Amino acid sequence: TVYGNLHLSIDSFEDNPATVNADESNLEMNSNTSAIGVKGSEDLGGGMSAIYKVEFQIDPDERANNITDRDQWIGLKSAMGTVKFGTMSSNYKQMGGKVDPMYRTQLEGRSTFMGTQTRLHAGAGTDGGRMTNTIQYASPKMGGIQAVFNTTVSGSDDETIGLGIRYVQKGVMAYFDYIDTETMQTTAGADAAMKIGGKFKMDALVLGAQYEMVEDSVIGSNVILDDVFFLSADYQLNDADNVAFTYGDNGKDDAGFALMYNHNLSNRTNVYAGYGDNANNDTEFDNQVVTLGMRHKF
Repeated sequence: TVYGNLHLSIDSFEDNPATVNADESNLEMNSNTSAIGVKGSEDLGGGMSAIYKVEFQIDPDERANNITDRDQWIGLKSAMGTVKFGTMSSNYKQMGGKVDPMYRTQLEGRSTFMGTQTRLHAGAGTDGGRMTNTIQYASPKMGGIQAVFNTTVSGSDDETIGLGIRYVQKGVMAYFDYIDTETMQTTAGADAAMKIGGKFKMDALVLGAQYEMVEDSVIGSNVILDDVFFLSADYQLNDADNVAFTYGDNGKDDAGFALMYNHNLSNRTNVYAGYGDNANNDTEFDNQVVTLGMRHKF
């Protein structure tokens, strides 16, 4: 199966007025994880299948150097669970986007701008949210409960090891994740992290929450943080329209919040408008963004 999405936004960033040239425009065009990929499976008999995925990020707003590798793995799936080998989202990263209704926009909590989720949900490498040289096992679901375990196999003295537990039933999702990041000093700057979270659906309203307990974490460059919490609400106005709100605090001077209105033109195409005020500000000035975006999935 060939699949992908094209996702562009026009964004206006308001920076510290003491450092911005008043003659310069603050409008930018950004690609938000536009990607194309191929995935598939082969029936091996006896209830076992070979599975694979090869995905690349593309940036339609640029011409040069606009292709980056994303999830690329091969694996086996059976009644005993699924094991994958290659590059893939760590157990810790997987659930962060599930509670963020603005995931993969300029207002997502994991971004360096918003900072309402740690950077353990982003980046790539043995020390990133998308881990390379990785073996990952996901157990079969029993009573709505599933376990996920992953480890890197990179030849390092200290490999990155993670364990997650998920619970999903009608209208309820809950999770616990732990990751030992002894080698993660370059991308996320964390030694270890643990989090709990989930979301609850009540008719048209979905509420989400996540709390991260982090050892020596950073968001941005060399910034030591306290624990990080993230809250979200998503309300479906009708079949085509919804409004979303997120709020989070990472222990810095300001909390961050974002508001978004989304309209679905079809099952595969949507447009949205949003506003965010970040949580990474130690100055008297607020850094803010207004975003207008369009996304098409295929």
